[in-house]
Amino acid sequence: MSVFATPRYVLYALAACTLLSFSHARAQVGDGPRAYFPPPIDTNLLSVYGMRVEGNSTLASGVVVKAFDLKVDLAVLQYTRTKELFGRYVSLSAILPYGTIDPRLQVGSSSPDRKQTGWSDASLLMTVGLINLPPFNREEWVKFKPGFSAGGLIQLNLPTGKYDPDRLVNIGANRYSLRLGFVGSFMLGESLLDSRLTTFDVIPSVIFYGDNDEAFGGGTIEQSALFSLEGHVTHNFNKALWGSFDLLALSGGKTTTDDVSNDNKQESLALGATIGLNLSKQFAMKASYGKVVHRNDDGLDGDQFRLNLSYLF
Repeated sequence: MSVFATPRYVLYALAACTLLSFSHARAQVGDGPRAYFPPPIDTNLLSVYGMRVEGNSTLASGVVVKAFDLKVDLAVLQYTRTKELFGRYVSLSAILPYGTIDPRLQVGSSSPDRKQTGWSDASLLMTVGLINLPPFNREEWVKFKPGFSAGGLIQLNLPTGKYDPDRLVNIGANRYSLRLGFVGSFMLGESLLDSRLTTFDVIPSVIFYGDNDEAFGGGTIEQSALFSLEGHVTHNFNKALWGSFDLLALSGGKTTTDDVSNDNKQESLALGATIGLNLSKQFAMKASYGKVVHRNDDGLDGDQFRLNLSYLF
């Protein structure tokens, strides 16, 4: 078997796990396991996935709305390109979501909004290799010895989604947000192709929010930074099947309305699991489920299911 034939089989399976990384999908399962698994440079990845979220978060905004039990259905398209830039490994992604939000009433609140369907906020993401993550070509990728590696991420969420200031909850956020993070990974295996590869991923990050100056009821909503810590333990059962245990902890995100504090700092912990399946040399899929298991009164609540199909070329 040639040196190129070997990586292409597992490469199209493992690198297709480069799912996504944006605020909509982070609600209960985070970016997902092996979300930053590094394919060689000059690789293209197209991902299409659907997700169902039920809980109290408006997703795109990062704001918890305790009055409603929200149901959100999203279809997301993501394109990723890896390349060498200034001698470093770089991954660039564009993400475009479309879906429906259904704000269902909880007891003791005013009448809920009706369903809203449309585009949610688009996102641009860049990750950069910092430690033991070189801009390897396909031959170098095959020979790469796993171990500890680290990178940085920067993500810009754009206010492109549908937004109506007369609604309490919207599928768009009507503001910019910027996420900065660190991606740490420790891999146990002979190579990235190892059919028994085990990985440990830790992703601390912080999201900074712009102001929404067209908030429901008038006025301006400001939100403090939201800190997150995401972790995954994954294991390959064979070349076709792998699984993971997932964790996401969130803290912060307190809001003010016209400079008056809403005293609503978020604290939450979600646990989940993922199963990944390599369908062919080019196609892979993975399914994730996550649920909030601990929270304060203002924290995130609910659960989430996400199914991803990826094509590598």
